[in-house]
Amino acid sequence: MTVNELGVFDSPQEAIAALRELKREGVPASSITVMSSEPLHLETDGAPASRIGGFAIAGGLIGAGFALVLTSWTSRQVGLVTGGMPIISPWAFGIVVFELTALGAILATLGRMIYEAGLARPGALIAYDRAVADGRIVVSVNCVDDAACEIARNILTPS
Repeated sequence: MTVNELGVFDSPQEAIAALRELKREGVPASSITVMSSEPLHLETDGAPASRIGGFAIAGGLIGAGFALVLTSWTSRQVGLVTGGMPIISPWAFGIVVFELTALGAILATLGRMIYEAGLARPGALIAYDRAVADGRIVVSVNCVDDAACEIARNILTPS
């Protein structure tokens, strides 16, 4: 059975100091959750960098490819009589390609952001505390044994 120990802090400096102490005591980073209403600038010692930029580019390329296929296929299926002019005009379809490129990039970015933030995982907000909405910072430690709970309790409980 796992237990969550919570610490509520008024300032980012207090929360960062508690995080450093937890790390120094050997608490694994995977068992620590930090919740804040504003972004905190934390040290990410060896944590993988965000891949959102790459996903945005890939989403844009997929959107552009889909737009080219869609406009080409649609214009050929309509059966318009063009009087010898090309059925597929780059100027007419540029807007569709631009918009679907943007849509692909936006959707890929949104999906990756939700994944990286861990918002889609089951039980993501089990350790949520109302103090986050009040502008305070909550640090939660998912303890797997009594020793880890004691360490977390000593660090997260204000003196």
